[in-house]
Amino acid sequence: MTSGTRPAVRRHGTARRLVAASAAALAIVGGAVLGLAGPAQAHNYLIASTPEVGGTLTALPKAFEITTNDRLLDIGGSGSGFAYRIVGPDGKYYEDGCVDIDGPSMTTTAALGASGKYQVEWQIVSADGHTVSDEYPFTWKAPAGSTPATGSTTPPTCARAGSSSETTTGTASGDADSPATDALWIGAGGIVVVAAIVAVLLLLLLRRRPSPTPDDDPSDTPDA
Repeated sequence: MTSGTRPAVRRHGTARRLVAASAAALAIVGGAVLGLAGPAQAHNYLIASTPEVGGTLTALPKAFEITTNDRLLDIGGSGSGFAYRIVGPDGKYYEDGCVDIDGPSMTTTAALGASGKYQVEWQIVSADGHTVSDEYPFTWKAPAGSTPATGSTTPPTCARAGSSSETTTGTASGDADSPATDALWIGAGGIVVVAAIVAVLLLLLLRRRPSPTPDDDPSDTPDA
């Protein structure tokens, strides 16, 4: 190999190092995006309840409760976006319309009617800002001598003083933007910027011609 080819060799070596460094940078940016978006996209899910899913009640609990795997997002303590309904075999509602949110749990109180199959319908706001809803059945076996509640044909409204809980469907799923969406957009923008810079640098490097060297000077010819 002559000395005239050395600049080209150095140029290609630099290009390879630049490509490797750029790939590493893109991998770091991509990993950071996934790391930010992954946890934020995980919605809350049910881990415990009273009554249990598919369980049987033989006495009224002090409170009906939904417990999830993470804190609930109750902005301003208003209960907006939360719902807890208990539907009897007659299609009537037996909850009082009020919900209490404490950390990962939501509770309500209810006076059940006649024995039979009931349905719990619940809706919460996850820590990531999305609403999550579901339902499950349970069986009510009223104790002897108890007086069944009459229920309501429409979902009750909380009668507590100063309560601002809103009535919701209990089956709708929210699709509001969350921190995960923001992280994905920011990360995608970062990747595009890095890729554009790499492309420009590679183009400039590959198009640059090596400067002349003494070995390439036509006047430096050996004497005959």
